[in-house]
Amino acid sequence: MALQARALEIIIDLLEDSDPLIADKMRRKVYEMGSGVVDQILSTVAGDRAAHREASRVLRWLNAPSPATTLQSLLDESVEDIDLEAGLIALANSVYPEIERHHVSESIDRLAEEILPGIVPSDHPVRIVRLLNTFMYDQLNFRGKTDYDKDPDADLSFINRVLDRRLGIPISLSSIYLLLAWRLDLPIVGVDMPMHFILRYDDEHPFYIDPFNNGRILTANECGDMIGKPVDEHILAVASNLQILIRTTGNLFMTYTALGDEARAESMKSYIDLLQGA
Repeated sequence: MALQARALEIIIDLLEDSDPLIADKMRRKVYEMGSGVVDQILSTVAGDRAAHREASRVLRWLNAPSPATTLQSLLDESVEDIDLEAGLIALANSVYPEIERHHVSESIDRLAEEILPGIVPSDHPVRIVRLLNTFMYDQLNFRGKTDYDKDPDADLSFINRVLDRRLGIPISLSSIYLLLAWRLDLPIVGVDMPMHFILRYDDEHPFYIDPFNNGRILTANECGDMIGKPVDEHILAVASNLQILIRTTGNLFMTYTALGDEARAESMKSYIDLLQGA
C-alpha cells in the first residue's frame, strides 16, 4: 500500500532524526511496513541523504533469509546436534533483523580472550568455575532478573540483548555461560531441569552451576531442593542444543502471549513446531 505524501515525509524526517533512538525506532517500523514502503523512500530521496541510506539498510534486512529459513538450514546442516549459537542468533533476528551472526560471535570471542590467560587447565574444576564466575558476575556484572515472571520482557531471552544489558533469565544466562565455557574447552553442559535451567561441570566428579544466581555451585540434592523435587536422571537430564533452543523459544512464546503480542507469539509457535519436527 502506497503511503500518502505527508506520511512519507514524516517517515523520512524520522529516519534522519539526530536522535539515534528515534531513527532506530523508525527503521524498525519501516521494516515492519515492508518492501513497498522502502521502495517509496528510495525513489523519493536522493542517494546521498540519510533516509536513503537507512532505507537501503532496511532493504538488506528484508532480503536476508528469514529466521525460519535459517533455523531450517541449521537443522539440515546439523550432524549430531544443531548449532546453538547460530540458532539463538536466528531467534534474535526475528525482532532484531540488523543483528549479524559474526558480530555476536565476536563479542563472545572477546570475552573468552579476556579470561583465557587466567584459566589453568590443571586447576581444580571448582576453582576454574569460581574464576569464571568472578569474571562474569563481578567484572562484567551479568545478573539474573529476579522478577522476570511478573514483568515479561522478551529482551531477557534474546542473546544480543542479554549480552548488551548483561541481564537475563536462567536459560539465557546459562546459554551465554555455556558458549563462553565451550570457547575455553571446559566440559560444561546444559541441564534441562524443570522450572530452572542450570549447567553441569561434566568431569569425573560432576557438580552443578546456576548461572542465574551468580554461578552458584550446587550438588545434585541442592538442585532438587531448589525446585522442591527429588532428584533423578530425568530431573537432571543433559539438554541438547536443540532442547535449549526449543525451551528458549517456548519462553519467548509465553512472554509474547503475556504481553498480548499475538503476531510474535504465533511466530515463536511456528519456530517451536519447526524445531520439534526435527
